Amino acid sequence: MTRDVLTSTLAALSAELADAKRQASSLNIQMAKLQASRREAYHEEQEYPNTAGRLERLTKHVGPLYERKKQLAALQERLGRIGQALASDKTAWESERATYESVVGLLGRIERQIAVPAPAAALEPVPEPEADERAFKPSTLLSVAGRAILDARKDAVNPSGKSAPRYEDRLETAFTAFLEIIGDKPLTYYLPIHMQDFATFLARVPTNRSKIALFKGLTLEQTVEKNAKLPLDQRKPCMSETTVASYLSEVKNIWSRFSAGVPGLRDMGAYRVSMPKDTVSSIDREPMAIPSLNIWLRDAATPKLMKKPHKAWLPLAGLLTGMRLTELIYLQRTDIVDAEGNEVIDLTRPLRLGGQDIDRPVKTKTSKRYVAIHPLLHECGFIEYAKNVKSPDGFVFSHFHTADDPADAAQKQMYNWMNALGIHKTQRQVFHSLRHSAKDWFRDHVGERLADKQCGHAFSGVSANYGAKLLKPKEVRQIMAMPPPEGVDFSEFTKFPPNSY
Repeated sequence: MTRDVLTSTLAALSAELADAKRQASSLNIQMAKLQASRREAYHEEQEYPNTAGRLERLTKHVGPLYERKKQLAALQERLGRIGQALASDKTAWESERATYESVVGLLGRIERQIAVPAPAAALEPVPEPEADERAFKPSTLLSVAGRAILDARKDAVNPSGKSAPRYEDRLETAFTAFLEIIGDKPLTYYLPIHMQDFATFLARVPTNRSKIALFKGLTLEQTVEKNAKLPLDQRKPCMSETTVASYLSEVKNIWSRFSAGVPGLRDMGAYRVSMPKDTVSSIDREPMAIPSLNIWLRDAATPKLMKKPHKAWLPLAGLLTGMRLTELIYLQRTDIVDAEGNEVIDLTRPLRLGGQDIDRPVKTKTSKRYVAIHPLLHECGFIEYAKNVKSPDGFVFSHFHTADDPADAAQKQMYNWMNALGIHKTQRQVFHSLRHSAKDWFRDHVGERLADKQCGHAFSGVSANYGAKLLKPKEVRQIMAMPPPEGVDFSEFTKFPPNSY
């Protein structure tokens, strides 16, 4: 063998080995993926026997790797023969020594890079590290993952579980509805378009269905079908855009929380849902119209209505305090206190029931506040009544607390009353409209910040959140000095002394 032949052979061999190195690099990546897939398939078969077969299919790919190993062994043998030829020619050996050692080193690295896994029969279970039971997998059912999120939230914000906040109820209701409408499936089943399916169905669900005897005991699908079969004039109104949007928001919120720990799940929150055509458009509530307000107050002040003080005082108190109906219903006589020389309603206090302090039901964190008492509340007699009300629990509107849901009972009574007077307009002119009227009144005379403090609204902007959150004595006096709401007639209340009722 001449030197030229040796040189050309070594060059060809070097090129062949370089190509083998590139193949080995690609092979390593394939082997890593294959090994991971086989391990996953093994555990999946242990947990879900009905998925058997995947491990067997993956194992079939191991054979070609063994063949490649044989090819490399043959290549090494060729290199050995070339070495023997080089040994017979010392001069050639010395001149090509560096190339030979380089080739041998390259071959050794390739041998080490190719790791062939054991056959499937010898595959041993890979022990998994300890994991929290809430380390959900793509195969976990939605009901299981969602329940963990709801329970964790409940443990954090309502550990006693005695009275679920309204937001907690909405979360539960929305999540239960999604499971019923879309189904309880493994997490990998769900697609963003399921949010559209959810919204489309909700648009046909009667609002307040749980309070309608006609639908008692029915599933959502049965309720929708029954409502659709009713004559048009008897058909119950369905969910509004606002309610549907709220349900979507709650489900997306729950999904985002558990999906953060499960790889590969779809992003449900980014999907843009088209609001169904037949969904009732949301209606903005408006301040109470002055003529309607005067009709209401005149009727409230009549001796007939004053025999039911739990009913008669609510419109006046709602207008002059700006308090929500629920806040008024849970008002206790001991909530009227002196704060640095000014009489206020203190909604930061817990409720006192049976000798124990109970968390006050509030809508938001800013709902816990001082409410300034305008002099008109004294002149009309409400404060006198509230401070001296006779009730074992101390509630000013104790009559409503005989119901399972006091605030709901009061809402229904106000609705019926306004309807009887002809001043109710669906969504627009309701009891809550008094709060809108009050906000305008406060805003016009003491500005946005004090109006927010009085009504318990969150401040807007970073700078607005600096400073005292509760009304200061000077601010209470500013509200007390406000003129009465323009155009509102309080004469039917003020013409009698407070203790005459």
